[in-house]
Parts: sequence; C-alpha cells; structure tokens
Amino acid sequence: MRTLYLFGLATMFLFMQACGGFGGQGDAEAADSLTQDLPAVLTTRTTELDLDDHFFPFTLIVPDSSRGYVEVEDTPYGETIVRVGTVYNMLIAEGRDVAGKKVEVMDDLMFTNTIVEEGDGYFIYKSVIEGSPLDPEFHFYAVKNVNGIEYEFKDNKDEGPFAESIVRFMLESVQHLTPKQQAS
Repeated sequence: MRTLYLFGLATMFLFMQACGGFGGQGDAEAADSLTQDLPAVLTTRTTELDLDDHFFPFTLIVPDSSRGYVEVEDTPYGETIVRVGTVYNMLIAEGRDVAGKKVEVMDDLMFTNTIVEEGDGYFIYKSVIEGSPLDPEFHFYAVKNVNGIEYEFKDNKDEGPFAESIVRFMLESVQHLTPKQQAS
C-alpha cells in the first residue's frame, strides 16, 4: 500500500513538473515582465478578454467581474460592444481614420469639443454644451492595426457620459491589446 502511495506521489510530482505547475523562475520572470510593461491601471482587478469568437484577432484587458458582468454583443451595424458594468463600454469595428473622425468631432453642432490629448492613432476629447449646468463628458477614438487590418475603438457614447478616468482606462486597454497570430 505504501509503495502504491509513493508511486502515485512521484507520478503526480512528475506531471506537475512537466506541466509547469510549480511556477518555475522563468514563469515568474515572464509574468513580472508583462506586469512591468503595463500601466498600473491595467494590473489591478482586471482580466483578459479573448475576442476571437467575435472575429477580432486580439485580447483586451478589461475590468474583472468585481466591477460588473462582462458582456460582448455584436450589433447589426457591424460593431461589437464590450461592456463591463458601468465602468467599461466600448465599440469595436473595422476602422476608419483618426483624421476623419477628428474633423467629424470638431464639426459637432450640439457640443463644443476640445481635444484633451492626442497621439499616434488616437485622441481623447471633452464635450460640453455651452451654458449648460451638465458636467463635461469625455470620449476617445483610436485606430489600431492588428495583423494588417485597421480596427476602430471608441467609447459607446450612447451609454455615457463617461468620466475622464474611465475613458483613459478604455484607451489604455486598446493601446495594450494583445494580437493573436494570423492563421496560416
């Protein structure tokens, strides 16, 4: 009986070793490297969301279930909504160009829009209605090339308004998406 017990224990040890179950030093270093490359906002209470089932070849870092239920919904307009409670609500589609969207935003007749920050492939803007007691709304728009295809990302302003911190979180999520390998 004792021999069978020791044999089972040895087999389990070898299986765990082969599968990396003991988290060797290489695994810890890789995880630390990934964590160091991410901004702090993406390392706490977050999870990776694989969008392969929705025909997007990448994963996004989104808030975890402690902040709300993760929902992914395909719309009849060719967009996909990624929603986590009230703290994350983004639209994804095959893209346009940032310059064209910026012109559209600046020509808005209802809101006065101001570019808060812009960079390579994205911008954040603030929307206010002049003379209104309402707080300003913040929005973002980004275009990212993944495996040769341009994808657009923007906040779902129909579900807003969003605070600047929420918009910045969504933009960080886009800027740190993880592309998947193209099918050969």
